Amino acid sequence: MKKILIIEDDQSIAELERDYLEINDFECDIAARGTTGLEKALAENYDLIIIDVMLPGINGFSICREVRL
Repeated sequence: MKKILIIEDDQSIAELERDYLEINDFECDIAARGTTGLEKALAENYDLIIIDVMLPGINGFSICREVRL
């Protein structure tokens, strides 16, 4: 099963994305803050990370830079 991390501060959007992905047999984790999302992204192995650009704590572009290192 593919594992996806959703980093999104709008709870309704994150839950909608998760619902659609889980219906299609993906396992999803949600992080509501940029810093929490970055920690999860670096600590676990995800097949895909969906990142909002404007997040509290750290923005989506910075998360991408950190994860790609």
